[in-house]
Amino acid sequence: MKCRYGFLGFFSLIGLLGFWTDNPMFFPFLGFALFFEYFFVETDEMFVQNMRKAAAWAFFSELVITAIVTFYYAIIEHNSNVALVKGIGLGFGFSIIVFCFVTAYFDWKDRCGVSDD
Repeated sequence: MKCRYGFLGFFSLIGLLGFWTDNPMFFPFLGFALFFEYFFVETDEMFVQNMRKAAAWAFFSELVITAIVTFYYAIIEHNSNVALVKGIGLGFGFSIIVFCFVTAYFDWKDRCGVSDD
């Protein structure tokens, strides 16, 4: 299935809820709109490897941000009721942004012919 990464672009429809509900927490989903171009890309091993690297960057950034924000609200703000909710929310939003930017960076590197060597 050569164009399955293009389906990630449909997550950007969730970002449109931000305009409708006036809630800016939905806006990070708009970053997924750039994945619609992958319906027209022939996938190869390098492309799949770049997607996996971008997912790893996003995963670890989510872990770090979730831990930092949860620690901040639980220990420093003394508000343990919302600590995990804010930590998970901000971590998830940040990981979406990281995934989109890292994927765009690897795509740019691939188009410019820059190698990993």
